[in-house]
Amino acid sequence: MRYTYEALFEAEEDGGYSVHFPDIPEICTCGDNLTDAVLMASDALELWIVSERHDGKRLPKATFGNGRGGCLRIAVSISPRTESEVIDERVTTTEAARRLGVTQGRIRQMIAAQELDAVKKGRDNLVSTSSISAKIESPRQVGRPRKHRALA
Repeated sequence: MRYTYEALFEAEEDGGYSVHFPDIPEICTCGDNLTDAVLMASDALELWIVSERHDGKRLPKATFGNGRGGCLRIAVSISPRTESEVIDERVTTTEAARRLGVTQGRIRQMIAAQELDAVKKGRDNLVSTSSISAKIESPRQVGRPRKHRALA
């Protein structure tokens, strides 16, 4: 779903812009220039929408024409990503092993087999908490897989 809200961009003395959403007083951000301010505004709006939906709150109705003198009015429109895409924590392999009850070596095997989503940071892998949760929720099969005989 696409959401569009009016944002007010006010020029600052240092050349940057401060941004406010009249319909959403909780959001305010800024940017070094107009392009940066628009990007920051869309990021802030996306995070706020994802957070509100996560908390089960209703989003306010968008209104337009709320400008003050000296402000640039721009409609910021986004299609927010899912909560797990926006707010996805990553933990070390040590923490992942603790949460899954396995060794760090097994975590590295799961990463290599692409059973866990991880990114390399320095010498360590950071494992996505959503992939850990998915692994915990999926039923574990014990033993060796059975061989299926071909029908003659």
